[in-house]
Order: sequence, then structure tokens, then C-alpha cells
Amino acid sequence: MKSKNRILFGCYAMVMAIIGDYLLGFGTIGTSSDPDAYMGVKWSVAPDWRYAVSSVLGFICAAMFAFAAVELLRVMENRYNLADSKLYKIFKVANWSGILYFAFIHIGICMLPVVFNAGMEATNDIQASAGMTIRVLKSIIVPLGLGFVACDLLVTIGWIGMVLKGMIPVKKIFLICCPLGGILVGQLLNFIAEGLDSGTESLGWLAMYLICALSLSKDEKSQRL
Repeated sequence: MKSKNRILFGCYAMVMAIIGDYLLGFGTIGTSSDPDAYMGVKWSVAPDWRYAVSSVLGFICAAMFAFAAVELLRVMENRYNLADSKLYKIFKVANWSGILYFAFIHIGICMLPVVFNAGMEATNDIQASAGMTIRVLKSIIVPLGLGFVACDLLVTIGWIGMVLKGMIPVKKIFLICCPLGGILVGQLLNFIAEGLDSGTESLGWLAMYLICALSLSKDEKSQRL
């Protein structure tokens, strides 16, 4: 398989993630200014199957992403001699973190609406059900936060730095093609409808891997890993 095709698996992985993101986030829990919103949050019951499918897609995403990340990092080291660069090392750490984070984040966050659904089924009380959900959130907020820093933040720093310094053949206009760029786009989409930002973080990863596949890889076949 050609190097370009291997790196494109990162894009396929992010398609799985985007579908999982929207199954998880769209129309479930979100900020709201409605008078009946509890703690500024709109709490909605959605079918549990959405969260089960989202978790499965998270695992598929992680496996496909690992295949692509290994190839991309190999290309960056062997063809562009970036192994000793600090920016590349930051980028590398973030990609390795992503392999675990993409699976964990779907399972971890999927727990929240499932707990809320269970609470509503048992009590039919939004306040009590939200309290249960927040209690579970407190137990996973630290690894979620650390994962965001190790994955999305670091990969954005490494990507922007390498592009600005011309270490990889990517035009500076594509600086926004990164996870934090996708998150910023998502915040703008939220002005149209709450929850439209659900898949934009993954969209940022997809755009970054697409640019890498088109710009960094060449036509010759990759060596087998």
C-alpha cells in the first residue's frame, strides 16, 4: 500500500469519529439560555443505542488512526529528517496520545448521557438526574482534561510550528487545519444551532491528515511496517 493511502486511513478514522461525535453530542446535553434549562444546560433523553454505537466507532477510529499515525510519523522522520526537532517530538507525542484518547473519550463521555437517562427513568427528575451525571463527570474530568492537552493542544502546537518554520511542505494557509482550528469553527457553528460543533474537533484532525497525505507522501510504495 502506498504511503499516501496509509496516511489517508487517518481521514477514514476521523469520519468514524465525526459520526460518533454527532451520535454522542447532537441533541443531548448542551448549554442553553432557555428559562427551563437547569444550571444553564438543556438536558435531553436520547436513545442509549446512540452512545453504544459511538463507543464502538471510537474503538474503530483508534485502530485506523494508529495505522495512519505510524506511517505519517515514519514519513516525517525518514523523508523530512524531523526526528531531532522539538516541534516534531511534540507532534509525535500528541499522535501517540490520540491512539488511546480517541477510544477513551467516546466511552468516557458516553457514560454521562447514559447516567442521565438512567436517572430520568428511575426518578423522572431532571435535577436529581443531572446531579448523578455531574458526579460521574467529576470522576473522569481529570483524564479528559489531560487527554485534551496531550492530544489536541500539543498536536496543534507542533503542527503550527512545523508549518510556520517550513519544516514540512505545507502552505501556511493550512495552519487552521488542526484540532483547535476545528474547535473554533465549531463554536461559530453553534451560533446556527446548539450541538453543530459536535464533530468539528475530529474534522480538524481529518483536515490535518488529508493535507499530510496529499503534501508529505510520495508515489512510491512504503516499506512494510
